[in-house]
Amino acid sequence: MDFELDDEQRAWVAEVRQFLTANVTPALRAEMAEHGLEYQGGELTAFRRKIGEKGWFGLNWPTEYGGLGLTAMHQHLLMREFEYAGVPGPDLTVTSVAPVIMRHGTEQNKLEFLPGIARGEIVCALGYSEPNAGTDLASLRTRAIRDGEEWVINGSKIWNSGAQRSTHEWLCVRTDPEKPRHRGISVLMVPVDSPGIEIHPLYAWSGYRTNETFFRDVRVPVTNLIGEENAGWTYITGALDHERGALTNAGDMRRALDDLLALAGRPAPAFRRRLAQAEADLEVAMLMGYEAASLLDSGRIPTVEVSVEKVFTSELRQRIADLALDLLGPDGLRVGNFFERLYRVSPLMRFGGGTNEVLRDVIAQRGHRMPSYGR
Repeated sequence: MDFELDDEQRAWVAEVRQFLTANVTPALRAEMAEHGLEYQGGELTAFRRKIGEKGWFGLNWPTEYGGLGLTAMHQHLLMREFEYAGVPGPDLTVTSVAPVIMRHGTEQNKLEFLPGIARGEIVCALGYSEPNAGTDLASLRTRAIRDGEEWVINGSKIWNSGAQRSTHEWLCVRTDPEKPRHRGISVLMVPVDSPGIEIHPLYAWSGYRTNETFFRDVRVPVTNLIGEENAGWTYITGALDHERGALTNAGDMRRALDDLLALAGRPAPAFRRRLAQAEADLEVAMLMGYEAASLLDSGRIPTVEVSVEKVFTSELRQRIADLALDLLGPDGLRVGNFFERLYRVSPLMRFGGGTNEVLRDVIAQRGHRMPSYGR
């Protein structure tokens, strides 16, 4: 079995790196250092526009949906290089939402939303979790009731990351409370600037901003329903599978370990063993990414494989952060230091896209045919 990239894939990586060298400017890095992803209309917006102009937001989409018709492996390699460079590439709107619209959406859904996503003009926040519906998402209570040619939405979402800079909510709602709880859920695309939406910030220990978002008599056209009414659970689980794959690119960890090795000098033997273990684990993580991309290219949604990858890589990220702080000592603890930020942000990756505890259940039940314990 050959685990190396082929000539065409290596040429693609070289093309992506050339783009990043030309466009990741000191001004872009300075803006991101000061504002993160929050500042609109500046260097980051211009950078995203350049990605859209190259067609890279939809690079592995079929050409009939405005894509370039390349492969999931092309997208995986691009995202890894963007992560290594520390700049945002295709987000979950591209990697998680768009594939579900292509697979399950109506023709109007596809015409209305996919071109804007491909250009980077439509950006979605994922409206899943609620105060009483986190890991048990099927207990969500946000309601959408049809009133003529509109849906009327009432409820709230929590951990609604990115809502403050998004154009739309990919919103999971209950449309039939009489059906079994997994079968009465639908997905709506809801413009964030709709009357009746309020976004309140929540800040995590890492300094990362997420949100609680409230919907009070929010109205959207009936055509903003994605696919079929009450079929949303299938769409949610499919989108989450894609999300977990997108969360597990190892580019940022490769950069962290490269920087740590450059700073380490000649550490004590115990640290050398830990560094060697991290290097080996990172190689495994990269191979897992290749496997998931290859399965997607074969037409299969790799639910179990991306769940395994997500658990492994999120816990590896924490081990690398722990190693860095142990090795660098007080220097690694300076607020604003890269490794100090990595340490604080790593816990997020263990529950974003589904907690690792729940994903271990998914792996056991779907991958090893073990029985559900009835949760």
